[in-house]
Amino acid sequence: MSGSLQSLLSDIRADLGADFVAADIVGMDGMSIASQKARSEFNSEMVAAHFTMLMKLAGKVSEKMDLGAVRENQISTDSVMVFARVLGSGSFFWLLATTHNATLGMVRAVMGEYETRLQGAIPS
Repeated sequence: MSGSLQSLLSDIRADLGADFVAADIVGMDGMSIASQKARSEFNSEMVAAHFTMLMKLAGKVSEKMDLGAVRENQISTDSVMVFARVLGSGSFFWLLATTHNATLGMVRAVMGEYETRLQGAIPS
């Protein structure tokens, strides 16, 4: 695990405060290389594994329909909002789960602020 990634995820957690549920940096193999969570009952490993399948499927659908590369995926459930944003060339994505109290604008602003820094901190 990269200490730099962990530090950035901690900063994201602090920026979102009580609305932060979890964040992971996930490879397209479904394995998280950095993780931070505020709720012990949130199974971020399982969410990461399933979102990897979802991101791959979204990529195939987008390619088949000639829509361009997938940038982000969002799912809202009864308990959380989950965002998955592709980092860099697409080998990794950032998974961010928040409460419904978080505003979409705030989440997108935080994601925009940290996206490039997270990509730069991924070990090569």
